[in-house]
Amino acid sequence: MESIKQLFKKMNTIGDDTILEKLGLDKKEIKIYLHLVNSGVQSIKQVADETSVNRTTVYRYLESLSNKDLVEWIISERGKKVQATPPNNIRLFLSEKKQKLEELERALPSFISQLDTVRPVEKFATQIRYYKGEDGIRQMIWNTLKTKGPLLSFTPFGRRLIINPKFEDNFEREWTRRGLSDKIITNETKLDYVKKQLVPNYKQTLKIRVINSDKYRITNDIAIYNDIIAISSFDKNDLVGVEIENKEMANSLKSIFDIVWEVAKPLKQL
Repeated sequence: MESIKQLFKKMNTIGDDTILEKLGLDKKEIKIYLHLVNSGVQSIKQVADETSVNRTTVYRYLESLSNKDLVEWIISERGKKVQATPPNNIRLFLSEKKQKLEELERALPSFISQLDTVRPVEKFATQIRYYKGEDGIRQMIWNTLKTKGPLLSFTPFGRRLIINPKFEDNFEREWTRRGLSDKIITNETKLDYVKKQLVPNYKQTLKIRVINSDKYRITNDIAIYNDIIAISSFDKNDLVGVEIENKEMANSLKSIFDIVWEVAKPLKQL
């Protein structure tokens, strides 16, 4: 019979995390669960002794695992014992989590709207928000979903090269679902990325024009929407960005964008 350590190595390791950790179990829950998988029916005392977890704490973790349908209680004349449920219950647990997440996703927009109506906001003429690292860049990208009209962008492309591609997939699906559009100006050096990396459904929402890099070399991502200018660096070693919310500044940059747009060549003509 395999030991708990062997089970960890054989069954659960994915990169730096384990499957059970990804499902939301903490390390002690995992230890107790795998012990029961390995040991069969046991009393609370046996579980506590053999896992070196305090008996009171063990009971709390067993209740948590029971709520997840990963262990079950056995009541007999000899007292209360516990055992792991069939491993396929992990699949059922995941299905329940997915269902709850889907319900949360449906309810979240309305909840956020309600919070926005009661949150006191001190509105300044200009607001500046600073972002750093991959998490910061992802937040800036997601913020563009708030655009009330076509997004205007100067971009070197390459988001999939600096952030988790799964996030970009989710963003592009949500962008497409909302029926949003983006007018993009880029350089001729980025056409290979446009052809090979952009997903067709998402690409259909983009109007792309190209300006020669000897006239205007685009090295940072600049997005203009609503009254916001969002500037991001796509340098892997220095992922930073800033949002400037100022109506006059945004309008000025929109005018510059329109001038460059007229000079740039539509992608279909290249």
